[in-house]
Amino acid sequence: MTVVTLHPEVADALDQGRPVVALETAVLTCGLPRSTWQADHGDCPEGIDPASPLHLATSRLLADTVRTAGAVPATCAIVDGQPMIGLDDATLEHLALAAPAKAAPESTALHCAAGTTAGTTVGGTLMLLQQAASIAPPIRWFATGGIGGVHRNWQDHLDVSADLGMLARTPVGVVCAGAKSILDVHATAEALQTLGVPVLGMDTSRMPAFLSTGADDAPPVTSTEHPAAIAQAHWTMGGGGVLCVQDPPVEAALDRTDASAWADAAEAGVSTTGPMRTPDLLQAMATISKGATLQANIAVLVANARTAAALARSAV
Repeated sequence: MTVVTLHPEVADALDQGRPVVALETAVLTCGLPRSTWQADHGDCPEGIDPASPLHLATSRLLADTVRTAGAVPATCAIVDGQPMIGLDDATLEHLALAAPAKAAPESTALHCAAGTTAGTTVGGTLMLLQQAASIAPPIRWFATGGIGGVHRNWQDHLDVSADLGMLARTPVGVVCAGAKSILDVHATAEALQTLGVPVLGMDTSRMPAFLSTGADDAPPVTSTEHPAAIAQAHWTMGGGGVLCVQDPPVEAALDRTDASAWADAAEAGVSTTGPMRTPDLLQAMATISKGATLQANIAVLVANARTAAALARSAV
């Protein structure tokens, strides 16, 4: 049996009861461009090394953000067939150079058996955290940009992310800006309710639209100032995951009309199916928007990492 490996820093933090925040790596292997920041994308986001590949620079920035906010980053991945929680910089570089691949719940075991390298999706990361909880104190907080969910036009072609099922059965608080903008947010919210996943809004009463704020007709969420306490109560009663949502930073949020139009254009132009559909749609949106969605995406990732660290600190 393949047993997840905990980086010594992560293992020590868990043993000592210090705050830990999990980070996914599908954003590294598939979600962001492997080129440096391009001039036609506008100003390079703060904290991003313009001389480094954007996918690697962003992953480094997220780990640094968690650390600066007072928690230990636990970046997750499958590296040469080994599930790992906590990566040093050399391993992060190895992952960045590997062929684009995603370890989702249905494919994680395949990567382990084949000895391949892949970035974990939200669902894949939750799978690793679930296994790690059998050998160490559990990691309770996880930061990502937006979760997967129910894709648009699901009535004609059923496409639902495995993120939702893993979230429902894994007692972890996932901090995000809602579901990715290429998804059907109303159908995703209904699926979360059906699965018994509490959706807690931090300074918002509406489901955010990933890179833009939620519209007045967006699905309502439970607005609260105490997400960590609610999450702990949910876990004590045997519940699974908790979704903690916040709007993108005001200075980076996209206009809802523009974001929707870019998503529609990407949907019309991308024919990919299967695991690579979401990365291809996001890349198409970045091209269509001349980098605007990339800037917003990075800002959302950083803000969520910072918030997850604060929640992890409050829970110890």
